[in-house]
Amino acid sequence: MVLDVTDIFRICSAKQREGKRVINAHIGTPSHLPPASVRELLARIGEVGYAYLPFEGMRETREKISSFAEKFLGRDLDPERIFVTNGGAQALTSVLMVLGRRRVLLPAPGFTQYFDNARLMGLDFRTYDPTSGDIVSEVLSKLGDAGVVLINYPNNPTGYVQDNDSIEELWEELRRRGVILVNDAAYSQIYFDLKPRVAGDVIIDTFSKTLALPGLRLGYVYWGIGEERRIFDAVYVTSAGVSEVSQLLLNMLLDALSEDYLEGVRSHYRRKRDLLVKLMKEYGFSFPEPKGAFYLFATHPELDDAEKLAERLLRREPTVGVVPGSAFMGDARYFRLCYSLLGEETEEMVRIILEEIRKA
Repeated sequence: MVLDVTDIFRICSAKQREGKRVINAHIGTPSHLPPASVRELLARIGEVGYAYLPFEGMRETREKISSFAEKFLGRDLDPERIFVTNGGAQALTSVLMVLGRRRVLLPAPGFTQYFDNARLMGLDFRTYDPTSGDIVSEVLSKLGDAGVVLINYPNNPTGYVQDNDSIEELWEELRRRGVILVNDAAYSQIYFDLKPRVAGDVIIDTFSKTLALPGLRLGYVYWGIGEERRIFDAVYVTSAGVSEVSQLLLNMLLDALSEDYLEGVRSHYRRKRDLLVKLMKEYGFSFPEPKGAFYLFATHPELDDAEKLAERLLRREPTVGVVPGSAFMGDARYFRLCYSLLGEETEEMVRIILEEIRKA
């Protein structure tokens, strides 16, 4: 059985409850602050929760998401085609429920829930390399009879970002073939160089990363391909809607969102990225250049099995949580580091990882 993010999260959490020291480099928890105080916003909400809401989301929330998309994604998204979800996870599940009758092309390495959903639903899927130097040729060469392609940039687990011209060319080529492009834009606002253009017929998004509030479970689907009733039904049967408190909080948080705030978020993670990249290169690790999100997908010339490495790191003290590349359907010699929570312990962590590699 492959160790995945949930396994490692459970083990590391248990060790922390026991009072043991854990270096958390396994879970994608944001470490920046939201654009406004949640405590203060909650105090302003008042009495809520007594009535059913529109199952697709409150009209005001859908309009605010549309304004967010115009300002920060550079997309004109019709509020009538926006469906509010319980985080990106429900958005992803709902989209695959509707589109999964077609063969799907997924990025590998890619977010673990892509493959979890595909297996649980019995979907027919293939994979492509999202870090390819020629992403258009890579996707088209793997496309076959697939009717849906999913992209995710900045990519989880690598942090890699394709150039915008290539993504636009890919979208155009897929449109010519009648293939739907789904864009998982979870990290669209956390980039370090080039701002990713959010192309796609269908957009999956979450505010867990942008607003640093994964516990509120806030996300949406933009459905740009017609027959909106199909995605409405999928969102309805998987949750019957998002809580009123969460939607009211999201409305106020989106009002507080600004480009200055987001640049501060990017600067926060850029500093962490630069330190980790410097140290990993000095210690002989190699990896795709992380250009966004807060992940690094690495290997080492002396590493043959990243899952065994992850197991050894969980048994030692201090414990270090990393996720083997096989959990992302990636190369078994690679592992993912999440650097969002790392600080002064970064160099210590890198030294520990190299020590464990050399013990094997």
